[in-house]
Amino acid sequence: MKINASAGPLLHAKNNQVSDEMRNIAPSSQEGLKVDPTKQFINSEPTHPAEQMRAKSDNGKLTVITYKANGRLDLPARYEEHRGILESAIISTSKLYLHETPAAANRIAEEYEKVSADLYEQNPRLKNKSWGFTVDETGKLVATGHLNQADKQLVEEALNSNEELVSAAKDFKTSFLEGLEIERGSAGTSQYWGKYDVNEGNFAQIIDFKEMIEQGSNDEIEREKRGYLLNKWEWTINISDQLQARAEPTFAK
Repeated sequence: MKINASAGPLLHAKNNQVSDEMRNIAPSSQEGLKVDPTKQFINSEPTHPAEQMRAKSDNGKLTVITYKANGRLDLPARYEEHRGILESAIISTSKLYLHETPAAANRIAEEYEKVSADLYEQNPRLKNKSWGFTVDETGKLVATGHLNQADKQLVEEALNSNEELVSAAKDFKTSFLEGLEIERGSAGTSQYWGKYDVNEGNFAQIIDFKEMIEQGSNDEIEREKRGYLLNKWEWTINISDQLQARAEPTFAK
């Protein structure tokens, strides 16, 4: 059986969704299911019916995984021998696809929107130039693409003047790189994002934040409805595309 290398990340994205239909699934005599949209990175795509059975254990009942006071997963005894694999999968999924990395991405989008508004107002010519930005090994935001030296300096000064944007970019990079390592686990291989060789030295050559924002943003209606600048589904697809285009699958399983 051939496995689509991008299937895992995309399913992670779709599984972290709450549709409008899910908000009131209980009968009228009962209290409807209440979801706080401010606590999730929400996408408007409906969950595919085929995924409804994914969370069920081998005895047909949902298995809820919790943590002990010492921070270790509280696993059923029959899963103990697979602790290493499960911990890698759960922690890397959280960091890469569900929580830390996408949350940092949304912060980047929010702060970039503020910076770019001022930047384009004062320098409208930059709108028609092909450029991007990323974070280098020193934690500085750097401009990429087709900019002359004067414009490159102008853009970088504007980007780095926003401390929240710089902080979000650093957080993204840290969570992303940690997630890749964890996903590979002791075997050192992965079928998903972890198969790509992204590290401190080459991150700036692979991940373009401006492309991520432009390709992964919600439209105005969804942004107003959901409260998030980035669409989780589109964001996941774009990061997958960037990895496929620029990174080597050195750690492919």
